[in-house]
Amino acid sequence: MMGYGRYTRGGPPATEKFDMTKPATAQDAFVQPLIYGFSTIRRKIHNGKITKIGMEGVKPPYILLCNHNAFYDFYVMMSAIYPDRGVFPAAVDDYIGREFFLRRFGGVPKRKYTADVGLLRTCRKAIKDGLVFGIYAEARYSLCGVTEVIPDAIGQLCKHMKVPVVTFVCRGHHIYDPFWGDHSIARKLQVRPVEAELRLAFTPEQLESASVDEINEKVRTLLQNDDWRWQSERHIRVSYPKRAEGLNKVLYQCPHCMTEYKMRSKGDKIYCENCGKSWTLTEYGELQANSGETEFRFPGDWYLWEREQVKKEVQNNEYRFESRVDVNDLPNSKGFVHMGHGTLVHDMGGFHLQGVRDYDGKPFSMEIPAAGQYAAHVEYHYRFGKKRDCLDLNTLDDTWYVFPECSDFSVTKISLAVEEIYNEIWRRRREEKEKSKE
Repeated sequence: MMGYGRYTRGGPPATEKFDMTKPATAQDAFVQPLIYGFSTIRRKIHNGKITKIGMEGVKPPYILLCNHNAFYDFYVMMSAIYPDRGVFPAAVDDYIGREFFLRRFGGVPKRKYTADVGLLRTCRKAIKDGLVFGIYAEARYSLCGVTEVIPDAIGQLCKHMKVPVVTFVCRGHHIYDPFWGDHSIARKLQVRPVEAELRLAFTPEQLESASVDEINEKVRTLLQNDDWRWQSERHIRVSYPKRAEGLNKVLYQCPHCMTEYKMRSKGDKIYCENCGKSWTLTEYGELQANSGETEFRFPGDWYLWEREQVKKEVQNNEYRFESRVDVNDLPNSKGFVHMGHGTLVHDMGGFHLQGVRDYDGKPFSMEIPAAGQYAAHVEYHYRFGKKRDCLDLNTLDDTWYVFPECSDFSVTKISLAVEEIYNEIWRRRREEKEKSKE
């Protein structure tokens, strides 16, 4: 199941909205060589290596499932599948200021974590037209360079479409341009090797004999990735002196004193303001405590530990977040419309947002039930939000970027809580169902 919600719209009444029903357009034939050339140059700058496994004779139509660590993924993917043309869903905020070009390059606007039936129709048409239908299965950038949630709906889609399924996993892109990083030119100018693997995961005949659960299990295995371990094993050096700055956005809880929201970072160090303990992120992607025990060798392990802490809160019904928020609507690719301020509550029931519009004083609200939302999209120091952290809340018709205004919070924790609440709700429902059968 994907997210859905109820809302009262908050933008100006005359604001034109995204056309989510406009037919997708595959890349023009004359544009393909230009895309391939530019993408291949970008890949070769980083000594990018693409390995193809079982791809002999595989031609469109097929479903392409990719992992997602950085914007650089797009370049490598386009280089890998050439000369095949395709259609690729992309989040609506990607279209800001460039909708014309994205649609011409095969982009299809999508509101994250919503049950969009229109996207299924787009997939069917792409397959019918003999194209690639490409999906970033995690539906967002990895927050910490490790594999994020891949929904069960992926297996259902593959089973239903009855065409080859190809996986494309990239390694090293999070090291090159981490989602939490400062995105400085100095970081990006450093050349670091990257790798990618294009693999035939299922033939149509294999899909027919496999269950949805088996398809999901294999897809998750093939897309499994940990860029930190990969960097360490390949002995890839990152000498950028500020390589740890921003890592505290993801690693928000101190494993030494257990305090939340007091982690800070500077240069190659991440440290806790509460207890004073600090760790150095080495040039090879490993953490080393500057005194005492090194609790986690890799940042990805720290991140997974935080997930377990959130899971305990959820299972004990202790999780709750509330804050005054600044709310902005994204009606179309022209940019955001400021709605006003309100109060956001996130608890075991889901997201509850209420506020008042600045321009006419009327109330607005959004309710997103937890049982229908398996994940949430977050942003760190968002470029369109005065470099603030935010949540991206979506219904089928609206996208609202919500900026908490409290001093101590972490959108990473909220993101983890969405996933763990969803898991806990459905775990309890399965238990109740089993008990009712007894």
